[in-house]
Amino acid sequence: MHNTISARQIQREYKKVLEKANKIKKPIIVISNNKPLGAIIGLDLLERIQLDLAAKEALENYRAGRATSISTPEELEADFEIMRKEAGE
Repeated sequence: MHNTISARQIQREYKKVLEKANKIKKPIIVISNNKPLGAIIGLDLLERIQLDLAAKEALENYRAGRATSISTPEELEADFEIMRKEAGE
């Protein structure tokens, strides 16, 4: 079962709601007029979601040929050199 809270309760107890969201590490669904209105999430969950999205985007870029893998320090330095040239340094 999802954790839910009324929009009115957020107005009265916003600090407790935010503390709970950070503690349970799951979304709290905000209800208004018996309809889902949005969600409140803790910072840890937000960070995890952002990291997952970044990893997914990196993998998609790699598969599409828009990224390369670097296996050695020499390959890393060569890649930096290309970026420096593109930046006009």
